[in-house]
Amino acid sequence: MNGLEWGRGELWPWLLALPAVWALLWLLLDRGRVAFARYGAAPTTPVARPLWRALRLTLLLGLGFGCWLDPRLGDEVVAVERRGLDVVFCLDTSRSMLARDMLPSRLERARRDIVSVLPELEGGDRVGLVVFAGEARLWIPLTHDVASFEGLLDEVDTEVVKTGGTDLGKALRKALEVVDLDNAATTVVVLSTDGEDLAGVGQQAATELKDKGLIVYAVGYGSALGSKITVADGDREQFLKDRAGDEVVSRMDPESLRQLAAVTGGEFLRADATALPLVDLHRKRLLPMQKRAYDAGEEKDKQARYQWLLLPLVLMLLLEIAFAGGRHR
Repeated sequence: MNGLEWGRGELWPWLLALPAVWALLWLLLDRGRVAFARYGAAPTTPVARPLWRALRLTLLLGLGFGCWLDPRLGDEVVAVERRGLDVVFCLDTSRSMLARDMLPSRLERARRDIVSVLPELEGGDRVGLVVFAGEARLWIPLTHDVASFEGLLDEVDTEVVKTGGTDLGKALRKALEVVDLDNAATTVVVLSTDGEDLAGVGQQAATELKDKGLIVYAVGYGSALGSKITVADGDREQFLKDRAGDEVVSRMDPESLRQLAAVTGGEFLRADATALPLVDLHRKRLLPMQKRAYDAGEEKDKQARYQWLLLPLVLMLLLEIAFAGGRHR
């Protein structure tokens, strides 16, 4: 047996007020006795002395407060079942995400948005991360460890995928490899990109995910007007140029992202239209979703012992009620 613990142990100093409660009750009860004597009105049946009646009432209050403090003694093993969603983030790491039409850059803003939604997740939720450009790579498998997920997310930059371009189709197909298709109804894919589907196969891949019962939500970063792409050149920065020597202008393609998400029954969100798009998405769309149930094993917990105080409390209360209409009225 382990030591006695209290679920609300920080409130135990209130027990020190019981003597004051007893004194107050005694004064109130004795005041009635004095009033009877003063006006010459004697009770027709014997009445309990104020001292002892106040003591019994104080003891009842003390036992009730002790039950509320939640005494616990000894360990018990309880089965724990958790519920949650699987959320796979597909993060565009192509060089077009270095454009600064969203400060400090599209990529950094996308990473911050992912971080912002992590505290919103419930204990049973799992998160995974696919990074992509011209190729797709699993960066973080599905995990409950949100802290480790955030640490690995901090390491993501435009160098994690060497192949240039933006292939949304490969990103979605890599996400399809990651998820547990038996729990497709409780899984979502969140695509964060500037929407330049250069390979043109994003919608085809979205159709494949729809056939498996998966929903894709797309979040677009950048502006439709476009922005030049700033890249490092030694100690300096310069604008990215194409093979012809012209400066590259990257534009977000909202229409293709909207159509891609609609194929699966998802939605398209513009990151420039709200401060925290993923938090809004989680609260409005993900929280109401059905959660998968899984057996999280067993946990040890302290066994409740409030019954030890509740039993004498009930017995004393019954005695108080029984004598209320008799000689101790």
